[in-house]
Amino acid sequence: MKKIITLALLSLFIGFQTLAFGESSQPIGNYIVHYNALSTETLPPTVAKAYGITRSKHKGLLNISVLKKGEGFQGVEADINVSATNLTGQLRNIELRKIVEQNAVYYISEFSVSDRETLDFSIQVKTADNQTGNIKLRQQFFTN
Repeated sequence: MKKIITLALLSLFIGFQTLAFGESSQPIGNYIVHYNALSTETLPPTVAKAYGITRSKHKGLLNISVLKKGEGFQGVEADINVSATNLTGQLRNIELRKIVEQNAVYYISEFSVSDRETLDFSIQVKTADNQTGNIKLRQQFFTN
């Protein structure tokens, strides 16, 4: 069952970023960072429950994964810091939670959102071998 949930989560996060939001990835040296932000309401209930995520149209979810290039891609741990501001300049606290399963490592954060609110995320990534990168993501959320 855990393997099914892992595959569902992996396909959900990777699939959402490529299908619903366009490709959201950036290379950093020997790594590729995948990232997306979405409403937690779109998560399947089983996935949300398995990872302790509150499903709500008023909650956003930021998902980040770092994959090492090579034969296949392997999820790796990294130091990731995120800040977010809305269009009026209000700073949002984005604290990441690490999820490790088999060859997958995800960093997720839940946060409150208002209808039509746009958040600008600033993501700083540092890998174990000191490769660094800065990523910008702008996402608008709709709650109605």
